[in-house]
Amino acid sequence: MGKYCYIVTANKRYTPEVVAMFNSLDFVGNTHDVFFIEHDFDQDVLDQLDKLSYKVTVHHINEEEIQDSHGLSEILCRKRYWYAATIGANYDAICVLDADLVWVRNPELFFTVAEKTGFILGPHKEQNKVYDDPHHKFNNEWILPEGYYNNKDLCNCPLFIDANVWKEALKESWTWFKEGFPENNMKCPDMDCMNIAFIKYGGANKIIKLSNHQWLGTNETLLKPYTRACSDRENLIKTENGQDIFCYHGQFYKSEWRACQLDNRHRCANGYLKTTECPDNMAQGSMNLLYEYFKKMLDYKIVIEKKNWNHPEKEYIP
Repeated sequence: MGKYCYIVTANKRYTPEVVAMFNSLDFVGNTHDVFFIEHDFDQDVLDQLDKLSYKVTVHHINEEEIQDSHGLSEILCRKRYWYAATIGANYDAICVLDADLVWVRNPELFFTVAEKTGFILGPHKEQNKVYDDPHHKFNNEWILPEGYYNNKDLCNCPLFIDANVWKEALKESWTWFKEGFPENNMKCPDMDCMNIAFIKYGGANKIIKLSNHQWLGTNETLLKPYTRACSDRENLIKTENGQDIFCYHGQFYKSEWRACQLDNRHRCANGYLKTTECPDNMAQGSMNLLYEYFKKMLDYKIVIEKKNWNHPEKEYIP
């Protein structure tokens, strides 16, 4: 059995984000294996994986698997938990990733907690879920009691877990997607299926909610006053209120995405604070910091062409 590993899924459209993720893992000193479940990546990118300080095992998603799984998006978003269960059986603990995470600090200790305790560690959501919609049923029966309030609701990534302890939960979450929900003509969100499975298999008191500020920064958290991203004296990124940032999430390669985040922050400041000039300047400064770090990671070891990877026929605007 190996020690630890990461699991990430992505298609070619996420090439810049995945490259920055791979490079940043190297930058923070990772030595653990990475399993990369990919579709249609350029061979030039795959050929550069041996530049990294750790081993990357590539699984190519073929058309037969796509058809069997009801589409590529189902594999990228939801079958990763099945991969986590099967690949993770060979490791003491694993971490499931999103394709667009950038690492700032080495998370080794969190693998160790998952390994030694059997607890599940992941960043919290802004609002806990109540399971009361038809898409929370399987074969027309409630998996958890109707109206169950999950006060241990997690985002899907990064997820530190001993897959040998939680194998059945991880696998069953995929079974619900593949077999149960098409009859209702709806699909349960991937975070819901994952969280429902953990609760069903006894995770209510075995989940450690990590700070979203330190592990994701969703909903413009890292652009807000008091929780915004800043540099510390070692030029590492932290929050203004002192939390070490381990990784952050987003499509920083895309100028329209960055602009949207700043625009969202502007409207929020206007609504909550009734003022925008100072919060806007703070948000812009934090965005610049996060973007500059992303660019550094993008060019660290694996190097790619700077182009519009979503729509190659269109101009790329940095």
